[in-house]
Amino acid sequence: MTLPAECRTPRLVLRTLAASDSDDLFSARGDPEVMVHWDAPRDSSPAETAAVTESLLAEMRSGASMYWAVRLSAGGDFVGICDLGEIRPGESADVGFMLVRAFWGRGFGNEVVQSLLSCARAIDLKLLTARIHSENQRSQHLLSKSGFQVIDELPRYEIRPGVFRDCVRLQCILRAAGS
Repeated sequence: MTLPAECRTPRLVLRTLAASDSDDLFSARGDPEVMVHWDAPRDSSPAETAAVTESLLAEMRSGASMYWAVRLSAGGDFVGICDLGEIRPGESADVGFMLVRAFWGRGFGNEVVQSLLSCARAIDLKLLTARIHSENQRSQHLLSKSGFQVIDELPRYEIRPGVFRDCVRLQCILRAAGS
């Protein structure tokens, strides 16, 4: 299984996450509005984001996940981060994406999700899943537009120890089992 180190969309470059992306990532992870629908609380400092980035890089080294930093093709501004996580080769993976608030509502999320779908197909996955907070209607709409369907409602799902949110699980079938 080899995922591309770099993917391009009409306006974006998705490049393998590196430790050097951590300061830019703080612009998303440190923003309480961005993190309201994320399982983790907002990062309180760039050092905290650097530690998170290191844990993401460790996941990548183990082969369990692949993370990409998302940047504008023109100018290289940091737009966000996306991933295929919990990769089960030949079977499935979970998708995740987070965009800096300044880039919300401009169609970048759609480009990111389409890239993730292409990457998943390139490594012959059958299924992608996502779990999102129920009140995150923007992400649910985006995923639905991209072929994901709600398969489960998860009331009072424990997103971290002692913190519960209503969530939904979505899936996108990329190819039928046995095909």
